[in-house]
Amino acid sequence: MDIFLATLFIVVVILLIVVVLLQKGRGGGLGAAFGGAGSSAFGTRTGDVFTWVTIVLTALFLLLAVVIMMVMNPPRLPAAKPQFMPPPGPIERETYVTISCSTEDANIRYTIDGTDPTELTGYVYEANPVVVEPGMTLKARAFATGNDPSEIAVGHYPRADETTRPASPATAPAQ
Repeated sequence: MDIFLATLFIVVVILLIVVVLLQKGRGGGLGAAFGGAGSSAFGTRTGDVFTWVTIVLTALFLLLAVVIMMVMNPPRLPAAKPQFMPPPGPIERETYVTISCSTEDANIRYTIDGTDPTELTGYVYEANPVVVEPGMTLKARAFATGNDPSEIAVGHYPRADETTRPASPATAPAQ
């Protein structure tokens, strides 16, 4: 399909160039440069035909240009999802978390209040570790020129004592 559209586009461009060059100019035009001196080689009514052919070819040229741009434009890939180090999990005290992204030149934005980061909201990550306290949720998203935004990386850092509490006797499994 791509080859067909490209070939059709080239044919329309060549036809459009030929038709424009064959038209009789008001002051002799290009025909006079080749010895035509301003008279049309195809008769007196050819101006009207060439005008309509030019209009149709121009419309076809514009339509094909838009279609080819839409069809042949490669899809934008999303930026890589940010990674947290240390990975999300239970913590006992405040922890310093670094955020990285494998997409080159990606800008990372993060939040610690539970909202989703956007290109305009959240903090810009600048290689300084983020201080995360027990019970906090860290969200990050990468933005890169030429890419769609990444998925939102969510890192929940619960209190270590919340995840290690023994089960109460009423909910303990029978042995």
